[in-house]
Amino acid sequence: MRKKLTTIGNSRALIIPKELLELYGFGDEIEIEPSAGGLIIKPAARGLSFQEAKAKLLTEQRALLARLSDA
Repeated sequence: MRKKLTTIGNSRALIIPKELLELYGFGDEIEIEPSAGGLIIKPAARGLSFQEAKAKLLTEQRALLARLSDA
């Protein structure tokens, strides 16, 4: 797919079609990585909510928390 860059002020922007945004799960932020052949553009990693982070911590540290509660 070939796309033209759009001028916005002193910068250039790439307009990504809606179909590709939905297909690859793009939100409001992206990650851009340089590579030998150009750039890699991918969705930014989504952070965990408080509830997700708490559940992950409790799952990963269950043994440690059990030892601490027995002390």
